[in-house]
Amino acid sequence: MKILTNILCAMAAVLALAGNSSHVYAAAAGPGALNAGQIQFVAGSAQLSSDSGKTHQLRKGDAVNEGDTLTTAPSAAVQVRMRDGGIVAMRPDSKVKIDNFKFNGKEDGSERTSFSLIKGGFRAITGLIGRVNKQNYRVATPTATIGIRGTDHEVFVVEPGSKLAPAGTYNKVNKGETVMSNGQGEIAIRPNQMGFAGAGQAPQLQPLNLNIFTVPPAPQAGSGSQREKMRDNAVVDGAVLGQGYVPGFMLPPMVTFTRTPITGSYPCLNLQGAPITCFATF
Repeated sequence: MKILTNILCAMAAVLALAGNSSHVYAAAAGPGALNAGQIQFVAGSAQLSSDSGKTHQLRKGDAVNEGDTLTTAPSAAVQVRMRDGGIVAMRPDSKVKIDNFKFNGKEDGSERTSFSLIKGGFRAITGLIGRVNKQNYRVATPTATIGIRGTDHEVFVVEPGSKLAPAGTYNKVNKGETVMSNGQGEIAIRPNQMGFAGAGQAPQLQPLNLNIFTVPPAPQAGSGSQREKMRDNAVVDGAVLGQGYVPGFMLPPMVTFTRTPITGSYPCLNLQGAPITCFATF
């Protein structure tokens, strides 16, 4: 509990210092690889496996490319800043592959991104991809495919045999809307709703599963700049650590990072050039 609380505190602090979410940057990609984003935050042990089979421990600042698979340990967390300005915050004990990422800086229909959530979960706040051409954003899981309509959403895969909840895909919407579909049917999921799709079952709306997700805060009205600030400070849901945790184990729904002011003294000169002692709080 203490370890993950510290992780979430640090993640909130890093996000608070992040730039505007619409900012698009370029990170160096390897030969032949299409850069998808950059690691913004790593806590604990996490790995990146490329399409070529190379694996390395993730560090802040690492480039993430199309075809890469990211894996977090049971007590780890990772946050990726996508090149279109979107954010992907991975939960502990999760595995995500970036299947497709195309972005030339324009919303001309050629932009697209798709993820495969193999296990665990993540929170995604979409960037420019999917803002206009919403059909160009997809998340695939073992039991469903999720599309968006301008969204802040969270998706979690419960594996067979887990004590956490019935096996399948769970999708919660915080803002916007998602469409959850498979061969058996399709549903629309709106803010503060949760969809579920088990193997061989049509997606359905269910009450929010508090073993997987925390209760969302009431929506707040605000200006565009205020909404962008909220977007940059969003953190991954901390309801569960991983597949092995039993129902009833929950983390606080919101973690706040607080900096304690420090006062110190240092030698300086007054206006006449005489040495004095100055004090400052920082």
